[in-house]
Amino acid sequence: MAPPATRICLGAALLIALCCGALAPEAAAKGGKRAEKVERYPASFRLAVKEAIDGGVRRLQDLQAVQGHWGNPAHAQAMGHTALPLLALLKAGVDPADACVKRALKALSGMKMQRVYSVALYLMVIQARYQPKLDALDTDVGTARHARVKPKDVRAKLSKEHAAAVRQGLDYLLRAQNTSDLWSYDVLTEPKAIDHDLSNTQYGLLGLRAAVDCGFKVKAPVWQAALRALLKHQDTKGPDIEFKKKVVRDGYAYASKENAELRPFHYTIQRMDGPLGKQTLWAKPATGSMTTAGVACMAICQEGLWRTRKFKGADRKKSRDSIRDGLAWMQKNFSVTANPGHPNKAHHMYYLYGLERMGMLAGVRWLGTHDWYKEGADLLLQRQDVVRGGWGAHVGTAFGILFLKRATRGTDIVVLTD
Repeated sequence: MAPPATRICLGAALLIALCCGALAPEAAAKGGKRAEKVERYPASFRLAVKEAIDGGVRRLQDLQAVQGHWGNPAHAQAMGHTALPLLALLKAGVDPADACVKRALKALSGMKMQRVYSVALYLMVIQARYQPKLDALDTDVGTARHARVKPKDVRAKLSKEHAAAVRQGLDYLLRAQNTSDLWSYDVLTEPKAIDHDLSNTQYGLLGLRAAVDCGFKVKAPVWQAALRALLKHQDTKGPDIEFKKKVVRDGYAYASKENAELRPFHYTIQRMDGPLGKQTLWAKPATGSMTTAGVACMAICQEGLWRTRKFKGADRKKSRDSIRDGLAWMQKNFSVTANPGHPNKAHHMYYLYGLERMGMLAGVRWLGTHDWYKEGADLLLQRQDVVRGGWGAHVGTAFGILFLKRATRGTDIVVLTD
């Protein structure tokens, strides 16, 4: 068996091949895996996606207030309600010089830096403002998308105002990581505050990642502490399952299988008394929205630790198994029509955006036999308001655009297997 460092390098090579098609199919076929040609999404589908995104953009522009904000400016999450649709517009390719973008940025600059969701989304907006835009027809998963701008180059482009905002937002998010090593809605003032949830944590980590992409530093202990704490939100054991993988290389998909366990994630770590004793039942059910969040968070922490070269030993194995088993649960419970596991089928659009983040961050095009992007996009195309152009109000419409654009940058490295 190859030493750990070699296995990680091989994992990185496979991920690079997945994203860039760097290996010839003949070379990959020597591994004995079955290969099938991966066809580009049909031109009719890609055009329909482009038109749907354009419709969503028009809907957000129609919903924007003259002052530049979306939603109620007096709301505690006012910054988030404006940052989310602005993020969608920027990811959709709207020019930063466009009047609607300028008004929104001005509105954000006058808002108070508070609440984890809001601050994280504001940092994601700033990062998106200075990143290259994706082609509107670029809808193929597993293909080269665009060259990532180096963080130091992004920082060199930041205006003084935005550089100061990233610094302020980063400081806020670091203070908001409480003694649980994860995040709640806001900075907790109690010395031993441990209140947290997986949804706020997801956005806290996304905000830190955006700051890093803007050229700011996040130290290794921040990522390491979060990674270890995230495991408490996941089932420790689960039923065995055969996890199906497909790696895309040079236009071919190579299938393999691996033993895994069904281990989903939960919103909180709270437990209740059950038939097997005290504190043996999760207070909150396992859901698709939280399992996609957990896998995405683990991948972000892996990436943060990889950059420091301190991602070793037990942390590497536990995070690898965590991601694989979370993906296995999603493979078993896959759906795009509802949020899997949620008793009220709630938070559907939030779940779809989570599915996009998980797919991009984990570097997977399929969950079992499901092409998650194609199935999700087909559903959004069917359910789009043909008159107004969006998916409900500004929040749902923003989530729809972000899914269709596959707006999340893939990770530098994700370790899924030995």
